[in-house]
Amino acid sequence: MIGGGPYIVEFKQSAESDLIELEKFIVEDCYAPLTAKRKFADLDKRLDWLEKYAELPAIDFNLSYQYGLLVRTIPFGKKMTILYTVEGEKVYILRIMPQSMIVF
Repeated sequence: MIGGGPYIVEFKQSAESDLIELEKFIVEDCYAPLTAKRKFADLDKRLDWLEKYAELPAIDFNLSYQYGLLVRTIPFGKKMTILYTVEGEKVYILRIMPQSMIVF
C-alpha cells in the first residue's frame, strides 16, 4: 500500500493566518476573486492528497531549525508551498506561503 493514511489534517494558527492573508491579498489587492476561488480549490485537492499520502514527501531537514523537526513540504498552485508535519495519524499544517519566502 502506498501511503499510510487516512490522516486527519489540522491547521495551526499560523497556517490559518496565512490563508486569511492570502485570500485578502488576492481578492482585495489584486481584485481577482475568481483567482482566489481557483487557488483555494487547488489547496483543497492538496489537502485531500495529504489525508492519504502525507508521509510520502521526504522530511526537509533544512527547514527544521526554523519550523521544528520533521517538516515536510508540498507545492500547490504555481508558486505556493504547504509546510506540514506528521504526528501519528494527524497532519499539522504549519504554514502556507510563497515558495520564494522559504529560506534555508
